[in-house]
Amino acid sequence: MMKKLFMFLLLQSAVLMGSAQLYHVGDLYTAEDGSQGVVFFVQADGSGWAVALHDLPTNLPWSPSHLNVPSLNDIGDPFAPIASTNDFSGYANTQQIRSTFGMSPNYAAGAVNFNFGWYLPSVYQLCILYAQLPLVETALLNAGGSSLVSSATGTTSGYWSSSEVSTDQAWVVFFADNPSLSFVVGSGVPQSFTKASPQGQKVRAVHDIPAPNNVYDTTLTYVWSTGSTEPHFFDVPLQTTTYVVTVSNAYGCTNSDSANVMVIDNNPQTFYDTVCQGSTYHNYGFTLSAQETAEVGEIVRTQTLSAAGCESEITLFLTVVPHETVYIEQTATDSLVWNGVTYTEEGTYTQYFNNQYGCDSTVILTLTLDGGGGHGPGPEPDTIPFGEGDTLMLYLPNAITPTRNDGLNDYFCLPEQYKSLISTFEIRIYNRWGTMVYHATDKNFRWDGRINGKIYFNVVYSYMIFFEDIIGRPYILNGIITVL
Repeated sequence: MMKKLFMFLLLQSAVLMGSAQLYHVGDLYTAEDGSQGVVFFVQADGSGWAVALHDLPTNLPWSPSHLNVPSLNDIGDPFAPIASTNDFSGYANTQQIRSTFGMSPNYAAGAVNFNFGWYLPSVYQLCILYAQLPLVETALLNAGGSSLVSSATGTTSGYWSSSEVSTDQAWVVFFADNPSLSFVVGSGVPQSFTKASPQGQKVRAVHDIPAPNNVYDTTLTYVWSTGSTEPHFFDVPLQTTTYVVTVSNAYGCTNSDSANVMVIDNNPQTFYDTVCQGSTYHNYGFTLSAQETAEVGEIVRTQTLSAAGCESEITLFLTVVPHETVYIEQTATDSLVWNGVTYTEEGTYTQYFNNQYGCDSTVILTLTLDGGGGHGPGPEPDTIPFGEGDTLMLYLPNAITPTRNDGLNDYFCLPEQYKSLISTFEIRIYNRWGTMVYHATDKNFRWDGRINGKIYFNVVYSYMIFFEDIIGRPYILNGIITVL
């Protein structure tokens, strides 16, 4: 039986210009009418949700009859609500249910104090509430509220959501003592239940928390690796995922940052990465000091991560790549252009680059001017050609979409403009457990995500590329490719 910790993730860029005080999970929230609840979810803009301090006094049916609510989308897959981002609005759901069945207090959506903003949460909101149970349960009891877990309430009933399964069933989420979202039927996973059953289920209302006045720099352009163009976004990664945001201004200047979010299960996982010599490293749950990366070579670290009842052994193969100092001797006529800078006098000059590993390197040029037409090597006179000061940087896609059947972006491959600059090439692609699933030594490789003849979509793979440029310098490149 495999358990998996699902991450309800909200990422935001760091360009926040100003904000009011934000709520945090576990805080006590007081609505305008004086009613109270405990915060169980907060978005990056400060808005969120709070759960009421107490259940309604008695179990209730979801609806007074087996009548379909036409404006609600029927969700027939018990795991679709977890993976979907389309069922956030318990408030809108509750409004539609009340419009269909009226405002009788004898069924769940009619009994909540809707006029003061309290509503029946969607199945997705209940899953998030269950994932936050350790913090929320303590806060509820400290505020004088009642427990959510079944052992404390002495009942085996679950909590109604406002999400419909079909004409005669709706989703219920059961709360046990140990939060663990899993693929097996059990606590924290939605289960269908007959709407009009006289046995009924428990009802715990939820209230929206309005956003404070957060102001982002709207003159900037935000692009996330998910395709989102907002300063912040919500996601539900089902496997370890790296999120990248690129921020640009009106003058074309850009900067990027990334966050690696780990999702663990009971299977061992292996990751490959590189770090510059003498630099601190923090990724995949590992932290290494600059002293630990002082020597060039390979470091292997293993640790066990635990969360929500899951334990996973994580192994990291970390390659420490060097800083470099490169010396160049160059003869020119009266001047030399090097990396956009013109030198008109003999002497020794220094510039700084990223080397082939992406690490800082120092290039020292000794320039001699002969004044008589002598030229240094290279295709252009009085310039430094590729390879003596520049490095070859490969920019590869982070996702392919072979399952969309549109003939676009179907293959992970090397862009044509790089092929003439590469002499030797090798690529290795690994699955999340460190097993190599694809290998090629041809720079014309094309991989469509197929493993043993089958494409597994919505899966993240890591890769390592080893190559040499046309003057024989070695490179190592690693990254992540998602098959969608």
